[in-house]
Amino acid sequence: MNGRKKVSPVKKAERKREPEGSPSKQWYLFYLWPKAEKSVFNELRKRGYEVFYPTYRAQRVWRNRQKKVIELPLFPNYLFVRTYQHELYTIKCLPRIVTYIASEGKPSVISEREIEGIRRMIGLEKKITVEAKFCEGEYVRISTGPLAGYDGILVRKNGKSRFGIVLKAINQTAFIDIDASALEKTDPDL
Repeated sequence: MNGRKKVSPVKKAERKREPEGSPSKQWYLFYLWPKAEKSVFNELRKRGYEVFYPTYRAQRVWRNRQKKVIELPLFPNYLFVRTYQHELYTIKCLPRIVTYIASEGKPSVISEREIEGIRRMIGLEKKITVEAKFCEGEYVRISTGPLAGYDGILVRKNGKSRFGIVLKAINQTAFIDIDASALEKTDPDL
């Protein structure tokens, strides 16, 4: 024989996905063409990536006065993808993806806790709003209920207490109405 070892195609593919010494998968944020969220979401899922596409239901009135409930993206033009850092460029080169979000020249990582917090907010089936500009409020932690343990910002709007999870990478905050009795003050530096 020629002295070469045969490597099965499965092992070759596994090595390509996770090189030695590479960190584990993390959540990254991609900026997309307008109204391309669903098609990019489907394409990335088809390629085997874990993708988070948060949506909410909203009622719209058409020209003929017909009312219809539709799903809209919670963060328009953005998708969260859980992958390895070395795959970011490959994903960025796909159609309808503009870039990945970076800060100080490094890809911005969204914590697993922030993703889980947004998933839980959506699961509560309450009205969620996303605001890019908000007046800074008190830093609080939720002490009871399904979001217990999450840190965020408390703001008052229209006499209601609203809890927000801040996504610093895109300078946006997801807000949900909450009972003030379920909150406790916390230190913003922790």
